[in-house]
Formats: sequence, structure tokens, C-alpha cells
Amino acid sequence: MKDDYRKRIVSATPLMCLIAYLFIGFQFGIWHPTWAIFFLMPIMPFLLGLKKIIITWPVCCVFIYLIAGICFSYWHPGWLIFLTIPVVTILFPNKKARYED
Repeated sequence: MKDDYRKRIVSATPLMCLIAYLFIGFQFGIWHPTWAIFFLMPIMPFLLGLKKIIITWPVCCVFIYLIAGICFSYWHPGWLIFLTIPVVTILFPNKKARYED
């Protein structure tokens, strides 16, 4: 029963985000930073406990990229961190994702 309400909230999140975005934009004229409210849509299942966050190398790369860009303004050379994702995946393959012939 408890999961049913959580699933309903997750389903309603896109509409709530759109309404909040339009309200804040039209009422206060703050359009640019308000677009970040749409990040709630993919994050909401994790916040409500419907899904668990699995820390993987791609997730770490995103955090490293954001920290390098926001804190040190290294947006341009920071994207190179994403080139390590295939290298790490090849060197340390996931046992579940192995293909057998």
C-alpha cells in the first residue's frame, strides 16, 4: 500500500515539475536557474526509496566532471574524464555482463 502512493508521486512528478517551472517563470521571471527543477524527475524514485543508487564508474565520472566544472571551471578539459569509461569497463568487466559464445 505504501509503495502505491510512492509510485503515484513518481508518476505525477513531471506534471508537478512543469507546473512549478511555469509558475516560477511567469510569476518571478526566473527562467534560467529554474530549469534545474526538472532534475527531480529521474531522481524522485531514489528519493522515495523505490530504487537504490548503485555507484558505478560512469556515475563517479559525472560527479567528478560536475565538481571540476562548478568548482574549478574546468568544463573543457573535464569532459576527458568520460573517455575513461570504456577503458575501465574493458579492464574491469562486470561479471553479470559477460557474453558467452
